[in-house]
This record gives sequence, structure tokens and C-alpha cells, in this order.
Amino acid sequence: MIDVTAPPPRRRRRPRLLLIGTATFWVFVGGNLVPVGLNAPATVLLFTAALFALPCTLTRRPASEAGNLERLNPLRAPLPLPLWGFAAWGAISAVQQQTETGTQNALVYLSFVLLTALAAAWTSAGAPLVLLRWIRAAAVVGAVGYLATVALRGPGSSGIYHARVYGEIVWIGMAASVPLANRSRWGYAIPLLLLAASLLSLSRTATAICALVFLALAVKDRCRRGLLKLGLLATGMTYGAFLLLTRYQPLRDRFTQNDNEEIGNMVIGTSGRSQLWSITWDSIKEAPWLGHGIGHAESLIGNTAGISRLMHPHNDYLRLWNDLGIIGIGLWVLAVLILFRGAYRRLRVATNDSDRAIHQAALFALIGLSLNAVTSNSLIYIFTVTPVAVIIGTSLGRANAQDACRSTGSGGDLAPARRVDNSSQRALVPICRRGRHALAGGPRPSYKGFSRA
Repeated sequence: MIDVTAPPPRRRRRPRLLLIGTATFWVFVGGNLVPVGLNAPATVLLFTAALFALPCTLTRRPASEAGNLERLNPLRAPLPLPLWGFAAWGAISAVQQQTETGTQNALVYLSFVLLTALAAAWTSAGAPLVLLRWIRAAAVVGAVGYLATVALRGPGSSGIYHARVYGEIVWIGMAASVPLANRSRWGYAIPLLLLAASLLSLSRTATAICALVFLALAVKDRCRRGLLKLGLLATGMTYGAFLLLTRYQPLRDRFTQNDNEEIGNMVIGTSGRSQLWSITWDSIKEAPWLGHGIGHAESLIGNTAGISRLMHPHNDYLRLWNDLGIIGIGLWVLAVLILFRGAYRRLRVATNDSDRAIHQAALFALIGLSLNAVTSNSLIYIFTVTPVAVIIGTSLGRANAQDACRSTGSGGDLAPARRVDNSSQRALVPICRRGRHALAGGPRPSYKGFSRA
């Protein structure tokens, strides 16, 4: 029986393409604005825009919500309080220090928090797939461009992208591509392309992250078959890594032919990082709790004899500890753990493919950002934190979403819903393509006697 008194269905709200386009722009451009002196102005512009847009989003209700557009998710997950605390602690330190380096670092930290909150507030049902597809497309263009450079100049060369800077963004493309791999015929080829480009850039940490995310292709099925596929793929990739390290000289030289630090019984190359870490660690011991102030690590290394061309500690955890003390690094680590736990929980209860994809991408982005920060400066790179913030924020915005299940077609339209007449109440039961119940873990409904709305 059809409920004629029910309100008409709402049309899907179009995704906020400006925010999605901003994330895609930084994946495509990478660090190419740094050599031309536009990275700092772009950081200030992005922070100012996010600072202005966020209060308007939270306090003003769009007039179109009174019509037949779907409402923005009122049950979206909030940002963790430690993340707001980290932003406040960094802002206070920047005001106290009043240095150019400290101010720029603080703007990047604050932009990450603001963009995450903004993406969560603006997310609609169609946003996840648009965001991931746009980022994937930008990553493919970048990979093809870098592989062209490799073909002309050899592995590890710089051309359209600097080899090391390319490693800072390629794993973001991988995080967006793997959740979409089963949605098209060529979906699995794109992660393989990005893994190859990362390997040929000779970026060690980025390649390790891409390989780790690539393994997720084998664990989509929670069954013995999925575990078997994971074991076989991990074994093959481990053997391939061994062959590359022993027979591929450019990659082997990246590990052995620079500063040759001895770690245990192995001699590996850290590209000067061991010296930078030692300098930063000695500084941490002098003020472990409150730190020396934001931006101090860069000035410390820049003023240290014997360090030329290197102005960063190349370990963001040491940077945070040195600049903001245990309080700052503690707030950041706690916030990341909360975000990771939330994304995992949302992934487990997601009721449609697009939401599962964005929650999975958020997990990969958090893993990639956390691992890359061990040997890099990704937390102060605006071209890294912007797409990661938008991915995580979109995942937060899709928490507890009450949308009907989405079909897996290219159009991504909502699947039709059917009405249930229980004589005492009427309820909408979304019908997924695979016949799942909308509530994860709930009993499979009986469809006898249903009439189409």
C-alpha cells in the first residue's frame, strides 16, 4: 500500500565542487608552486578562505534546504577535540614566536583542521565518488607525466615533478584509487600504474606506503579466499622487493650509497636524515614538555654547521616534539588515533559502496600521512595536507548517513525504496543492489506484500 501522505522524495544535492577541486588541484600541482615562490601566498589564501567559509557553514542554513533537496547530514561525526586542541596550541605558539617560518607552519596546521571541518559540513551523498574520482584522475595524469620523465632521463630524475616531491603526493592518489578498483574494468590497472611511478621515482617511504595500500586490493573479501589472496600477493611483492633491492642498482644505491649509517648489522643510507634527527633530538632534551616554539626546528637545522641545503628535520614527529613539546605531539597523535578509529567503525557499518569507498580512503590517507611523516615533512606541506583533509572530512560527513542505498552504476543514482505497511507504522526500507538491509547487522527483511512507491 502506498502512503500518499508521504512527502515527495528529495533530489540529491550536488557536491561542493570548489572544495573537491581544491583537493584535486594540489594533487595535480604537488610542490611545483614552491620554486616559483607561490606556495606561501597560496597557503595564506587557502587558510583565509577556509577560515571565512567555516563559520558561515556552521551558522547559516542554506535556503535550498527548505525545498526538495536532500538535507546535509545532521548526524555527521564531529572533529576530535584533541585536533582542535592541537590547532589552538599551534596558533598560540605562532603568536608567541612571531617568526615567518613558525607562522607558515601554523597556517598549514590550521588549514588542515579547518578544511577537515569544512569538508565534513559540506559533504553530500554524491561527494565521495566525485572526490575520489577527481583525485584519482589527477594522480593518473601526474603518474603518466612522471613516467615520461623517467623514460627520457632515467629513474629518480626530476622534470615535470621533482622526484622526491612527487613521492609526497603519489600515495594520496593510491589512497583514492584502491577503494575504486572494483568499480571499473581498468580500476586495478591504476593502482599498479601509481605503484610503478612511485618505485621509479626512487622515493622509498612513498613506495612502501603505496605497496602497503596496494595490498588492500586482496582483502576486500572477509573470508579465507581473501586471506589467501593477501598471502599470495604479499609473498609476491616481498620477493619482488628483494629482487629490486639486489639487482636494480638505482634503488639499491638509494639505500646504500649516501651517508651509510649502521643500523644493527646493516649499513643503509638515510640521505643525511640521521644527522638531522640527532640535532633535533638533542634540542628536544632541552625543552621536552612545552617545546621551543613553532618553527624552531627549521631555524635550528638551518643555523647548524655542516647542514647545507637542508632546512627540515625530515621527521614530523621530531619536529612537533621539538616545536610544541609533548603537549603538541600528544594532541596530534591522539587526534589521529581517534580519526583512524572512527573511519574504521564507519567502514564497518556503511550501507552503500560510495560510503565504504570514502571511509576506506580515509583510513589509507591516515596511514599514509602517519607513515610518511616518519621520514618527511608532509605535515607542513599544504599540497599534502589539503587533499588528505578533504578526504578525511568527507568521511566524517558521511557518518550515520541515512541515505537510501546507492546503485553501483556510473550515474550513482539512489536506488528505489519500497514502503512497508505494518498497519501500525510505515517505514522506508532501502533495497541495495545486493539485497542487503540498510542497517548493518540487521535481519534480512521479508519483501512479501511490498508495493513500489
